[in-house]
Amino acid sequence: MDDRPDRPYDPAASRVEATARLPMSNCRLCNRSRLVPRHRIGAVTVQSCADCGYVQVAEQPEPEELHELYAPAYFDHGKYSDAFALRREHARRLAMMRRVGVRPGARVLDAGCATGDFIAAAGATYEMWGLDISEYAVARAREANPSAAERIRSGLVEQQDYPAGFFDAVVLWDVLEHLWDPVATCRRLAAALRPGGLLLVSTPNIGAWTARLMGRRWAFMTVPEHLGFFDRRTMTMLMEQRLGLRVVWWRTRGKWANLGFLMYKLRRVFPGAVPQALVDLFRGPGLRRLAVYVPTGDIQYAAARKPEESGTA
Repeated sequence: MDDRPDRPYDPAASRVEATARLPMSNCRLCNRSRLVPRHRIGAVTVQSCADCGYVQVAEQPEPEELHELYAPAYFDHGKYSDAFALRREHARRLAMMRRVGVRPGARVLDAGCATGDFIAAAGATYEMWGLDISEYAVARAREANPSAAERIRSGLVEQQDYPAGFFDAVVLWDVLEHLWDPVATCRRLAAALRPGGLLLVSTPNIGAWTARLMGRRWAFMTVPEHLGFFDRRTMTMLMEQRLGLRVVWWRTRGKWANLGFLMYKLRRVFPGAVPQALVDLFRGPGLRRLAVYVPTGDIQYAAARKPEESGTA
């Protein structure tokens, strides 16, 4: 669930990575330089790559901005208590894992695990590991998952000592959109997959009709929290051309959300039209438990398999 996760950050603007700054004139997916303006949101420019189509924030956020954005309060589900929707989302993700062949007992890394909700949901089926940049979130995750506490780490991907081929699967739930350099991060994670292992992701789908209709007011266009936006084409490019994996499953869906969450998101997109008092009303003891399915089609799920032969592109 996007808005679930995320982290005290470093200059890399990512929950799970730190990378050197790339020139703003270069696309962070294909590395070409044909970037054109798409939106201006406050002080932030959103660009599209004229070659590959990847949509990305032009200016890398400053560390101070990210520390403020991903303070501990960001992990407080009380802001829009969404337990019902989270359970539905966990069930959807677990069904996806079974569908693409992640077998019971598999060793699975939840990269960007936040406070460990999915680790708890999947722990009876898989040997769950966790990683998050936020020490606060990791402490919460360990408290919630005492039997897996030693397998939940804080830090950056490049700081970890996971052996090559250590994991059967790596999941990135609502993480890609937060990464300044998704290619570099995913390459490190793919290196930790065994041959035949799977990388599974969920992330907003900017190719959805809702995204095209809403433009800069699309619910997921929350910059600088979100730094990059994929559609099916660019997701396939990331997985296959940049990582050397093979996409084996792709779907786009709407989402379950409670009314408090919807009001919270609407206020993010239309701050002048949705008063804080209305958000607070739907956070109340009764209304915050009401959830609906919103058929937006703007959440995409993808699974990609590492080649059986050793090594990753």
